[in-house]
Amino acid sequence: MAASPDHRPRVAAQRRESMRARLLDAGLATIVARGVAGTSIDEIISTAQVSRGTFYKYFDSVTGLAAHLAHDLAQEIGLVLDPLVTEQPDPALRVAVGSRMMLHFVRQHPAIGGVIVKSGWPDVDDSHLFFEVVRRDIALGIRLKRFEPMPLDVAVNMVAGVLLGGMQSMVVGAARNYPEQATLRLLRALGVSAAEAARLSATRLPRPVLPHEGIVARAIARAAAPPDP
Repeated sequence: MAASPDHRPRVAAQRRESMRARLLDAGLATIVARGVAGTSIDEIISTAQVSRGTFYKYFDSVTGLAAHLAHDLAQEIGLVLDPLVTEQPDPALRVAVGSRMMLHFVRQHPAIGGVIVKSGWPDVDDSHLFFEVVRRDIALGIRLKRFEPMPLDVAVNMVAGVLLGGMQSMVVGAARNYPEQATLRLLRALGVSAAEAARLSATRLPRPVLPHEGIVARAIARAAAPPDP
């Protein structure tokens, strides 16, 4: 008789992931309301109904939890947006569409943008989906002579800087056409002509379909919920 498979490692991994999500959701609830600086470990563990020791098994600080939270939020958003970006054969249009969609998303959901920005995303982890897709599209643009030749890291950091600064502007309330203006200037910096950059920055955007579950869905629901009495 064949031995029964040992399900314990899988069950243990599921429990760890469930507890991590529980702590992230508790952190999300307090960070959306108070910001990273105004959130304490005590508030998080009280909301999650876990011990301080359990918190430290997963995160070393509120700042550490916030960084993971921002990473997961941005990763989920990227997974939604990237298929719409890669529909475009032109790498310059990919950069324009991706940048504008990200900035418009944050305008629509400023609480999520606030968590991402205040946590310092994107950080130095260049394995993040953001860096992967931007590096892919910039490299293609340089190869096809859509962008000026330049070190890839310089170009990626240009995009990251414009988006992070743009998200901060969306959170505090920038002009309505800010995403288009920021994208136009980014394309110009990459070497696209003025007329072409203006055209690409005004192209009609596809409509993203957000997931019905996951950290982004829970963040949107949390931001829309009435404040606790």
